[in-house]
Amino acid sequence: MPVRPPVHRPVGWREQRDRDRDYDRKRDPVVRKLYRSRRWQAERLSFLREHPLCVDCEAHGVIRPANIVDHIDPHRGDETVFWDRDRWQALCASCHSRKTATSDGGFGNPRRSV
Repeated sequence: MPVRPPVHRPVGWREQRDRDRDYDRKRDPVVRKLYRSRRWQAERLSFLREHPLCVDCEAHGVIRPANIVDHIDPHRGDETVFWDRDRWQALCASCHSRKTATSDGGFGNPRRSV
């Protein structure tokens, strides 16, 4: 039976699943519990039904569906801030990644303190 050759990946390349698992392990257990709660799942779906378009894309004249509920101000585990719908915005994945990288110091950006 023929044997498949090994798949050679660039150095530092990791499976998305492994990166997600590592990120989840490093996240604060209190915050992880909030995001995994049934209440959050229901509130998130409800918010996305009410706000189906990405706020950032709309500001630039582009119509793109939102799939992430973003906390405008980082909640840092504070439940009062976490559940405050006035501090939420609907974003598409690319806009959320850009915002997160900018505010959390990704891609060489300085970390912004709020």
